[in-house]
Parts: sequence; structure tokens; C-alpha cells
Amino acid sequence: MLLRQWFPRWDIWICDRGVWRAAGFMLISASSVEGLLEHLAGTDPEAFDQAARTFAGRAA
Repeated sequence: MLLRQWFPRWDIWICDRGVWRAAGFMLISASSVEGLLEHLAGTDPEAFDQAARTFAGRAA
């Protein structure tokens, strides 16, 4: 749920085989949520930076 809020330009889901996927201007797949975040960071750095700032604000 948080990933969808942090990356609103992406459709994010887990497929029936347990693979994490994100679809935006391209399709990203990863075997873990951590891997998906790494791919999103490289693919959409602006959204990732905003998500990191939002997360840091919640942790404070």
C-alpha cells in the first residue's frame, strides 16, 4: 500500500508466483520488495527521492 502512495505513477502488485512487479513507462520485476525498490530507484530517481523524504519524515 505504501509503495503505491510513494510511487503514484506506477502500478505495483505481486503476481500469482510471488514476483513483485511495477508498471509505468516500463515493466519492472523483482523477486523481493527490496529488489523492486532498487529498480525503482534507478528507473525513477525523482519519485524514489520523494519517497525517501516522505519515509524519513514518518520515521522522525
